[in-house]
Amino acid sequence: MPSKPKLTKAALAIAVAIAYSCSDQVIPMESSQSAVAGSAGTTATARTGNSSSSSSTSPFNVSVGAPIEHTTGERWIDNYVKDYASQSETYHIKAGALAEILSNKKCVGISFAYAQDFQKRLHVLPMGVDGDGKIILSKTVYTQNGDISWKTAKSWISNYTGPVQSHFFGQNTFQRLWANGNADVVITFAVDDNNNPQLLLAVANSTNSAGKVSSQSTYEDASAACPPACPK
Repeated sequence: MPSKPKLTKAALAIAVAIAYSCSDQVIPMESSQSAVAGSAGTTATARTGNSSSSSSTSPFNVSVGAPIEHTTGERWIDNYVKDYASQSETYHIKAGALAEILSNKKCVGISFAYAQDFQKRLHVLPMGVDGDGKIILSKTVYTQNGDISWKTAKSWISNYTGPVQSHFFGQNTFQRLWANGNADVVITFAVDDNNNPQLLLAVANSTNSAGKVSSQSTYEDASAACPPACPK
């Protein structure tokens, strides 16, 4: 039996969402920057172009990620509830926050990093990544509860000690999610049948309060997990 992930239960206000706007300058994780919030109402469409430095063999490319059936996703959500929480946990991310990240031509996708704030609440911080797996400079650090600085984000990321540090989804994931127009994205925490933590993505209007989609819908999953695919 594989070991279970050590996900944090305390006040699981399942988080997310730092919206990182991708600029041309790359920063290492040890850098610190103040954040300025972007517009949550932005409706820019994700670009299909790959970074010139990415390749089909890189774990960081536009095609990473794939849909899974709603029945599989439901089972994984139930696994999470059974082992780590009293109820399913979700977090809503504004479409504009994600679109801002994806709008830069160097971004091939988004890495969602697990993080823990100073009140022990779990967060997931979205970061733009280029084809070399480098995190792209952000002027915006967005969370559901308000903007934070990059210095604070760095501290939250270092607070998290679980076995999986992040999940990367390529640009194509968001094109599928937004096939009918940009919409807020719901992330639901899940655990697969091998006890691996998963983040299931769906548009807000297709999910119920438990983060489960209708029988006509799917989840976006099949991300590249860190380790081994860790952005730098």
